[in-house]
Amino acid sequence: MADQQQLEDAEYLLAHTGREVERLSMQHAWIQKSLDGRIVFAPVDLQRPGLRVLDVGCADGILLRDLQKQVHPSAQLVGVDIMPSFFPTPETSPSESGNNIRYALQDICKPFTPDLVSAFDLTHVRYVLIGTASVGIPAAVKNLVTSLAPDGWLQIQELFVADDAPGDTPAMKDFKVVFRTLLEKIGMDVGFAAELAEVFKEAGLENVECKKVRYPVGKSAGNEEDSGNSILPFKLTVPTMVESVESLGASLPASVTENLGERFESEMASVGGFFESYIVWGQKPL
Repeated sequence: MADQQQLEDAEYLLAHTGREVERLSMQHAWIQKSLDGRIVFAPVDLQRPGLRVLDVGCADGILLRDLQKQVHPSAQLVGVDIMPSFFPTPETSPSESGNNIRYALQDICKPFTPDLVSAFDLTHVRYVLIGTASVGIPAAVKNLVTSLAPDGWLQIQELFVADDAPGDTPAMKDFKVVFRTLLEKIGMDVGFAAELAEVFKEAGLENVECKKVRYPVGKSAGNEEDSGNSILPFKLTVPTMVESVESLGASLPASVTENLGERFESEMASVGGFFESYIVWGQKPL
């Protein structure tokens, strides 16, 4: 375990992770507001006694703490991440209740540890596959499938930024350029989210389904409070994304990157916009 704890923050794709837990918490709140609090789309009985759930890329466990309110009290919830520094402590999360959440170190680019193999009724993944370029998405999905018990479900959610959408503001288009450039620089297909259903089938999963959802940002989110909260995560995401792309040696026009964070915030507040995401789920055969 000591060797595993030596993972460095540099392995995390987005730079400047000092505020990353804060950003991920704001992002989670925005997503859950957009989805009316729904986390699980796979047909899993959340009130089943003894339900076993794995959240991959769990950060500080915020999703697990929300899911804890929706599942049977006997459910066992496990969060894994490559960043042990993200895991909650009594000091950082003193209000966490119950003893049915635990955390472990796991890289989805590597075979899962024996205690995580064939162990879960649901494995949940949100915005993690961008970090699998070293092995490729099919290999990462196969690793994830090994975590499932027979009849268990895998659910993955990923942003789709391959296309500009009608109504995208200039700053939204520029942000997507930055995002696509990041994907290209690390060797990822910019449209990978739309291909996940086929990857699931190739990995041997059955009953595969896909849902495309749109998340409103800024004015599109409705009232002033929701508008402001939807913009909050992007105050950190946009500049961090730009710095990450530049650190990878990409050369983008100044017209794309200059004051992008400020322009994005202003345009979302005054005009609004949407991000598209794919949610895909499939079942491991008995």
